[in-house]
Amino acid sequence: MEDGKRLCILHGNCQGEILAALLSASPEFSAAYRVEFYVNFTRQAIPEASLSRCALLLHQHLGEQWGDLASGFLKSRLPAGARALCYPNMFFKGYWPFWSGKAGIDFRDSMLDSLLDRGLPPSDVMRMALSRNLPAMFGLQDMLAETFAREEAKQALCDVPYLDVLRRGYRAERLFNTINHPRTRLMLHAADAGLELLGMPPLPEEFRSRCPELFAEFELPINPRVAECYGLAFAGEDTPYNVFGTPMRYMEYAALYVDCRLAGRGDFIAYLQGN
Repeated sequence: MEDGKRLCILHGNCQGEILAALLSASPEFSAAYRVEFYVNFTRQAIPEASLSRCALLLHQHLGEQWGDLASGFLKSRLPAGARALCYPNMFFKGYWPFWSGKAGIDFRDSMLDSLLDRGLPPSDVMRMALSRNLPAMFGLQDMLAETFAREEAKQALCDVPYLDVLRRGYRAERLFNTINHPRTRLMLHAADAGLELLGMPPLPEEFRSRCPELFAEFELPINPRVAECYGLAFAGEDTPYNVFGTPMRYMEYAALYVDCRLAGRGDFIAYLQGN
């Protein structure tokens, strides 16, 4: 490279974009590498010319079904002497066990859906959403165990661990804003852990102290009964969440979800934003 820096390819989702920004705050990393970021979930192609010059591949694990973007294939295209480190695709349903990726509406909630699909009127749906029987009705403890088991299996494929931090802290401090948007503490941990593997010091304290909260534009509200069941110290019936600039309690958010479903709207984000 003309500036003497080696090429680092960072392949990932929105967390990867944040990671690239955090690593740029490391004087040692910035002096050693120039970063090219490629979005994995949109299947953005990585030019062969870049792969042939890559000295460091930072990637989230992708299986063989991703073809020429699969982790194994990308690593096979790196030049001799290049290094590859897998960082986590952090995902946590522990605050939102009813989240579902099923198509049809953004941030789908399987519990609210099940009540609506039974033909219950909105008033009954809202009442049952805060039922004291919710943990037993839906097996919330089993759902939490399944969440951690799934993340343990994913972490086994990574070089950068994060579950110890999550297990120790998820009850006392909100560590995710949505299922796939970790807050600043976890992202700083991922950056520091990666730097350590590269033999570099952690991010400067001055930077850490002024680093803003990440993914803060939308805090997915947490059902208070889930919070009680899991012992979440920071979430209750009156806890406000930032929902695209509007402070909103869980029941206010859930009422909008029900209204959106009954209106047949699929773009719940636009609905929350008043569009």
